[in-house]
Order: sequence, then C-alpha cells, then structure tokens
Amino acid sequence: MQAEPIAQKDRIYSIDIVRGLALFGILLVNLPGFVMYSEDVPMPMEAGIDAWLRLSYDLFIQTKFFGIFSFLFGLGFYIFMSRAEQRGQKVFRLFSRRLFAMFFIGVIHVILWFGDILTVYALLGFLLMPFYRRKPSTILAWAASLGGVYMLTQGVALVQTLNGQEVYPFIATLQSTMIPIFVMFLFGLYAGKRGLIAQIREYKPLLKRIAATTLTISLPIAAGIVWASGVVFGPKLESVNKILVDLSTLPMALCLIASLFLLLDRELVRKVLQPFAYTGQMGLTTYLGQTVIMTILIALFGITAMPLSSWFLLALPIYAFQLLVSWLWLKRFNQGPMEKLWRFLTYGRKKKTVPAPAN
Repeated sequence: MQAEPIAQKDRIYSIDIVRGLALFGILLVNLPGFVMYSEDVPMPMEAGIDAWLRLSYDLFIQTKFFGIFSFLFGLGFYIFMSRAEQRGQKVFRLFSRRLFAMFFIGVIHVILWFGDILTVYALLGFLLMPFYRRKPSTILAWAASLGGVYMLTQGVALVQTLNGQEVYPFIATLQSTMIPIFVMFLFGLYAGKRGLIAQIREYKPLLKRIAATTLTISLPIAAGIVWASGVVFGPKLESVNKILVDLSTLPMALCLIASLFLLLDRELVRKVLQPFAYTGQMGLTTYLGQTVIMTILIALFGITAMPLSSWFLLALPIYAFQLLVSWLWLKRFNQGPMEKLWRFLTYGRKKKTVPAPAN
C-alpha cells in the first residue's frame, strides 16, 4: 500500500507551531557556532546587554529548544508508526528506511555544518523502535529513570567542579548529551501513546501538573545559573555554567513543552503564533536552510565573530525570511522540498495506478 503525506485535516497544528518555535530557538543557539567554533575564533567578551542576553540564553534557550525538538521527534515517531500500522505496512522496516534516509541527509549536511543533529537523531532513533509496542507506563519509567540518572550525574559533576576536583571519568561519560536527547525521545513517545497532545483538553490537568512540577525543579537550577554568572570566576566559570545549563535541560524543556501546548489550546494564542506553523511544517527544510543561508552570508559578507546581541539581531531577519518562504511554498505544495526528498528516500517512487481493462 502506498503511503501518502499527512492530510491537512489530519495535522495537529499545535505540533507544527511548537516545532517552528523550536527551530527559531535552535537558530539562535547555532548562529555564533558557524564561525566561532568551526574557525576556532575566540568568543568576544560579553558585557552589558550581551551579558544579560547570554544569561537569558542559558536560562531559557540553550539546550532547551533542542530538548523540545527531541520530544517532537519522539512524538512524530509514534504518529508515523501508528498511522503506517493502520495502513497495514511493515512499520519497523519502513521507519528503518526513514532513519537511514535521515542519516544520509545528515552526512551530507555535516560537510557544511559540524553541529549537525540529524545523524545523531537517526542513530538514536534505532534505539527508540523497541519501545514502540511497550506500555506507556513502561516508557515513562525508562524516561524518568534515565533522566534521573543523568541529572544525578550532572549534580555529582557540579559538586566536584566547585570543589576543584577532576570529574570522575565514569561520571563524565554519563554527562553525554545523547542521554537527554534519548530521554526526550521517550517522553515524546509516551505523550503520543497517551494522546496527551491529540486530546489536550482531556489531559489539561495532567499537563498543568507537569508544568508546575518541572518548573519547581527548574527554579533552583535557574537560581544556580544566575548565581554562577555573577559569582564564579576564572577557569571554573565555563565548566560550572555548562553543567548547570545541562542540568536544566530536561525539567525546563518539559516545562516549556507543557506550557506551550496548554497556551496553544487558546484560540488567540494559536492565531498569534500561527506563522510558526509554516516553518514547523517544513521542519527539515527550515533546519537545513539555516545552514545554507549562513554559509552564503559568511561567504558574501565575510561575517566573523560578533557580540551575542548582533547574532540575535541577525537571527530575526533570517527567520522572518524563512517564515515568508515557507508560507509561499505551502500555498502551492503540501510539503517542503526536503520533506519530499525524505519521503521519496523512505517510500521510493510512487507506483502508478494501472487502469483496469474495459469489459
């Protein structure tokens, strides 16, 4: 049976909006890296507005929007698998082809941008498949356990760093960013299994509890980030700040996810944020397009290290341009160009229907 793109009537537009917002956050985080890390350019000293902006990034953006994006990958995995299963397709084989296609696209992308996330998602996606037929409670237990281990590990590393000790190699291994990415995959799969997003009004009380609980966990970590920005000096600063930011990833990302979907249940909020759905619906095209745009801008204008405020101001017109292009494209087509390529690599060429012979 030939699969078709998700029909417009079947789309959950709040997911597209949240994905579009996540892509803007990812752009904000990635922009400085296009020149500062790939060319070994030192980070400019941050003072004044740039220091405040850096603090805001660390509190609300850095690692959090990648966490949101990872959650949406897990949620999208469930939607893809469940709909393919309803069509009677071999879901694990089909999703494996989808992951191989993503990995192939990511390998090409990494030539332009060393910070590519597609290859990582593709490899971790294979670990997600055994959880598809598990009960929601089992998936939640795994996510909570792995997330708890990760946060405990970061806590131990923080104490050791503040005490001037070297972080134990075993602890350093468990600080890998792969763990929170996979944890958010599992949370996304759990949300799909439970129908938390598809039936959001039914699950409002649960989402409110999730938002309140994760905010409570996030607040002391956020206080630590603020404290570190003004108290910790010297070589400890970068290490302490990174650990605290990483420590805030899971609770803050979950808080933002629950809060955003609750807000998007309100018609006014949904209308205001509706433009983000265009880039969200063309998520792969938007993500790869950011690399293409920056590669062109750097080549044309010789962009080099800039203050964080300059990068922030540059991100606004870039994303506005992507919103406009996505809107214009979706007026004529039902999926982005890279989404169409991804679908072709997943399903192959659509078979032509042979008309039945006349009687």
